[in-house]
Amino acid sequence: MTIVRGDNRDMQDQDPRDDDVAHALRAMYAAPTDDSYWNSLERRILQTVAAERAREWWSYFPGWVRIGVSAAAAAALVAALASWHTTATQERMAFEELMGAQNEIPLLTEFDRGERNAEREATLRHLIRDD
Repeated sequence: MTIVRGDNRDMQDQDPRDDDVAHALRAMYAAPTDDSYWNSLERRILQTVAAERAREWWSYFPGWVRIGVSAAAAAALVAALASWHTTATQERMAFEELMGAQNEIPLLTEFDRGERNAEREATLRHLIRDD
């Protein structure tokens, strides 16, 4: 495989009409050269700035009312849930303290020497002796 560089293969997609379109777009979107445009723009900006009066700090909040109410409702819900959970835990702890919590855990063991236990011991002795 031979790699040939500089044979203008990458330049095949250029179209001379692209330059014409680029020049036309530059002319269309170029900044205006007329001073009257810039003067009228400056006048409009200054009128808008002059019309905007100084606002008090509380005047910015009406746009945040929905978000604030939603956040307050969510916080109240979380607080109510935490309070309910805490109350339920306190009631359970008070009941256990009043009634006396069980300190001993019953275990299921085979301490009774019944017939079933005797059969198991016999089977175990049989397995131990035969090995």
